[in-house]
Amino acid sequence: MTKKYSAIIHSLTPFDDKFQVDEVALRKHLRRLRDAGVSVYIGAAGAAEGNTLSRDERNRILAIAVEELKGKVPVRAAGVEPRDAAEMVEFLRSAEALKVDSAQIYSMDMGHGLVPNRKEMEAYFRAAIEATSLPVTISNQKKVGYSVPLDLVEQLAARYPNFTGYAYDVNDELYMIELIQRLGERLEIHCSGTENAMFTLAMGGNGYQGMEGNITPKLAASIVSAYVAGDIALMHESFKKLMQLRTILRGPVRSNMRGIKPVLNAFGLGGGHVRPPRLAIGPAELQEVIVAIRALQIPEMNDWELQA
Repeated sequence: MTKKYSAIIHSLTPFDDKFQVDEVALRKHLRRLRDAGVSVYIGAAGAAEGNTLSRDERNRILAIAVEELKGKVPVRAAGVEPRDAAEMVEFLRSAEALKVDSAQIYSMDMGHGLVPNRKEMEAYFRAAIEATSLPVTISNQKKVGYSVPLDLVEQLAARYPNFTGYAYDVNDELYMIELIQRLGERLEIHCSGTENAMFTLAMGGNGYQGMEGNITPKLAASIVSAYVAGDIALMHESFKKLMQLRTILRGPVRSNMRGIKPVLNAFGLGGGHVRPPRLAIGPAELQEVIVAIRALQIPEMNDWELQA
């Protein structure tokens, strides 16, 4: 099997001034990602503010993404952490009906700090995977408070051909190393988070997922393309700039979408409004962020003009 490498961007969802999905802005944004050649996740809780989306809104943005991306770059349904298997099954069946290329199965978040035991995890993942013929990726985030046992991942991979990928946020480096050693020939393995891109590629993984590429998708893509081409200097330079961008966004802002959307709006790129309960950064913070980003001298931003 030929190893596939990819940078995957979790796309934002533009909202208008009434906090409704701005379909025109979303299409424009998706085309920027498409033209950069990145894979795209749609509807995630963090980047897409997916926890605020109704079922109809979620399905609509997936449908738009299929129209804009399918056949050009991989379009993937992300979703949010479910409370139970039934919630994930509904999501997967909707995603399959909308003809996305693949879908992500988040680890179950049972609420109130409750962590599922191994039997509960197995029952959940089996119900979810069996509900769809789509290629699926299991996402294991430290936010849910637990890691999926590696022997369970191996059992699921051996049982289900449509279980094709694993995304891990590298809360434990040894877990990621062993995951790649044991399943790197069977699954596409990405780190969830830009900061571990170099580590994951070096250990034999397939790439990374992140959201900073909503601003600079070509820069995000170049980390992986430079790695594949063996251009280590470019890979290092691209990673350095993307991590500097990440630091700017996550420093005073503390949550990417609070800053990413205002930055895109400032350059006329249609990020849209941040939907409550989140609130966008204010004008003073935005100006500081823009000055700091400009200082990075990212090539794809050279022709961008600040809007009046």
